[in-house]
Amino acid sequence: MSDNLTSLLINRQVPEFVREEYPLFVTFMEAYYEFLEQKQGTQLNDLTTKSKDLRYISDVDQSIDDFEESFFNSYAELIPRNVQVDKAILIKNVLPIYLSKGSEASFKLLYRFLFGQELEVKYPKNDILRASDGKWEIENALEVSAEFYAYHTANGTNKEFKILQELNPSDVSVFVNGDLKVLNTHYFVRKESKKIVFITAPANQSIVKILHKTLDTRILHNRKITGEISGATALIERVSNKIINQQAVFEFFIDSKTLIDSFTNGENVLLDVFVDDILVNVVVATIANLLRVNIIDGGASYNVGDPVVFTTPVFDVAPTALVSKTFAGVIDKVIIADGGSGFMDNERIAAVGYSNTQLDFAMTEINTNSANTANVFRIFSDVISDVDPANTTLSVSNWKFPGNIAPSGMINVNSQISHAFSNATYVQIGEISEVSIAAAAFIPLTQPVLNASPAYITLAPLTANTLSNTLVSIDTFGSLGKLYADNPGSGYAVFEELTFTGSSNTMSYGFGAEAIISKVSVTGSIIEAKFVPNKVTGNASVTSVSNVMVQGIGTAFTTEFVPGDSITIGYDTRQILTIASSTSLNVTSAAWTQIYTSLPVRKVGINLIGGQGYRQNHLPTVTINTSTGIEGSIRVTGILGDGENLIATGTKRPGEIEEILVANAGIGIRVVPSVDLSGFGDGTASANVTLNPSFITTPGRWTTSDSILSSLDRRIQGRNYYVNYSYILSSTTEFAKYKKAFKDLLHPVGFRAYSELTITNEITTTPATLETTASPLTIKTISGRVNIANASIYVTGTNTKFNIANTIGIMTVGSYIAVNSQIRVVSSIISNTNLAVTSAFTITANNEELLVMNTAYNAVETETTLEEIIAENELIITV
Repeated sequence: MSDNLTSLLINRQVPEFVREEYPLFVTFMEAYYEFLEQKQGTQLNDLTTKSKDLRYISDVDQSIDDFEESFFNSYAELIPRNVQVDKAILIKNVLPIYLSKGSEASFKLLYRFLFGQELEVKYPKNDILRASDGKWEIENALEVSAEFYAYHTANGTNKEFKILQELNPSDVSVFVNGDLKVLNTHYFVRKESKKIVFITAPANQSIVKILHKTLDTRILHNRKITGEISGATALIERVSNKIINQQAVFEFFIDSKTLIDSFTNGENVLLDVFVDDILVNVVVATIANLLRVNIIDGGASYNVGDPVVFTTPVFDVAPTALVSKTFAGVIDKVIIADGGSGFMDNERIAAVGYSNTQLDFAMTEINTNSANTANVFRIFSDVISDVDPANTTLSVSNWKFPGNIAPSGMINVNSQISHAFSNATYVQIGEISEVSIAAAAFIPLTQPVLNASPAYITLAPLTANTLSNTLVSIDTFGSLGKLYADNPGSGYAVFEELTFTGSSNTMSYGFGAEAIISKVSVTGSIIEAKFVPNKVTGNASVTSVSNVMVQGIGTAFTTEFVPGDSITIGYDTRQILTIASSTSLNVTSAAWTQIYTSLPVRKVGINLIGGQGYRQNHLPTVTINTSTGIEGSIRVTGILGDGENLIATGTKRPGEIEEILVANAGIGIRVVPSVDLSGFGDGTASANVTLNPSFITTPGRWTTSDSILSSLDRRIQGRNYYVNYSYILSSTTEFAKYKKAFKDLLHPVGFRAYSELTITNEITTTPATLETTASPLTIKTISGRVNIANASIYVTGTNTKFNIANTIGIMTVGSYIAVNSQIRVVSSIISNTNLAVTSAFTITANNEELLVMNTAYNAVETETTLEEIIAENELIITV
């Protein structure tokens, strides 16, 4: 309100001649106005004051006390009187509430008026699952270095140049025409005024570049960038940062609508920003460096630390790299060139000349269904010592053979030999189909020879004359075990016979092997051949698959067979029940596979199936006896329990390059470099490089889960809540306290309102302390192998390069190393093959890997294993 007194102005308002000639009149006027301005009891003679204050009536700030109640009754009847906000502010801003009635802004503004707090408005419709409503975004980004330069041209007199933001002196470097200037010698930094001040002004036309080692990249948003070489332009939408090859990189995300032309790899980009209303030029280089080196052929005989030579035609800074990991040369694979025959599961494969702790292998899978290979094998199983030695007279009625299996139950001079012996059978035998590595701790200089253990059976004693079990290996019989068709030919028929003949140039080994072609294709190509029992005189026929009678043609059944013998005709083996004549016999069961006409009759037990007495290094040749077949060729590949060809090898060669470390990714590489690895190792390794492109287009990504069925935050549309016309008021105040004001004043018609009460509790926390801190790092493997002795501080290497590892920084004095899970600190590096540690090892290790762990770990060395550190600190082991 007005505090101006009119009485004080009378003397200056009347004319001069009145003041001189009528001073009493002037005094009267002053006294009169003073009276009007003075209080009379409790009343104020405010006529003058009121007339002066009429101009303030329209100002809410000045008249709130007089019109508050009237104003609320007329314009804000629904608003509670006990609002937290100043009444004048409410009255002046009530109009925006009415103008934005029903909007989210009006809800937040009214809540702020009422409680002085913030209100969150949520919409359940944003969580509704909608078909084909996901937001797919493909982004374009220009990758630039983290070195931003403010760029100025000096005029010879100006000493002050702007920097982009408030920075400490340590956060800037200053260059004049490329020469680095010294802080406090050539210039000072004025942080608050965002400038550097030279002691002596740079010469006219000098280029002043100020490197900002840290920068708030938000100042670059919505700024136009221009390629220095290409002239391409675009607007920066946002900026993010990442790490590539241990180098900080910034990404300028660009709206494709603003992109004009294409940026060139490695070029500088120019832009400008306002600093305190002054436009400052900025220059930054795009990233065009080595992303990685791709190994095409790892070669052999390379060492960790061997340099990689690049030929880089156009660059600002040349890249460098070195070999960081090579293959140690251990055996990790067995190639099965030939699985042989007569083997069984889980038996050992020995490496000739090596102990089972150095190299050891096992047959983990046997193919018992392979064609051309026997899967069962029957032998005579009697042990000579089981026969009673006292019965030596041939004329006795019972020789007391343990089996006593002759039809008469008595073995004597009249018995057939085959009836005198007992039988045992090898089952589940076949060719090797899978090999596991049980031990490969030794690095052989040459490829080892692998020898698989043959199948065997255990014969228990039948009499007290034999004191222990007898193990019989299948290879002791020299029976042929596997046939292989080099050429299947054509025109062949099943049951055509194979003849085995020893070499004419060497002594013949073995006898009794017979085989047939057992399966052919529709064109007569040989699919399968198998060994069969020996045939006897004549042929035989089976006229019906349900007939037990066998009819012979030129046979001598009465002299060559006795009841109980087993015979094979075609694919079927049966036991003889009765013999009617030389050309007729009955078997115990029918169910023949097919009708047979004039096929050889084969007697089981004349010889072992596959014969016997053959040798692996003197295998017979095979002749196919055929009348119509042509060009077929079959050979024997081995005897039972032999014939395997197993090649123990590593998947890579010793010294083969596995990883190449990019030591310096280079700067401004505009042409793809070539790689030369011919100067080291065996010179055969080759590689190429992938450059990190300056301008990248992302493959695209979903930015919302609106249409993803598996999303946990999506909901099926519902009748009341998950609909398009509902909202939630989320606050820290109960809805009942403001429900009426919101419902009556702002709630839009047709919407459904919900409330959400947010309850917050303060929690007293105690800061956690850690005695041991380790950062996730990469564990590196040094090439070669090492040996350590118990209670020794020395590590002795074979084919190691300790000095080279020290030179390139992979392992230095103070590095943590691990051998066989024991961790020690390197105290000195003596040579490429010898180093010392700070405390003695408590184990003995032979031919072990040495791991370098470049991390500080404060645990007790003798009580902590490598596995514990890896698990505790989530370390990553690079293989």
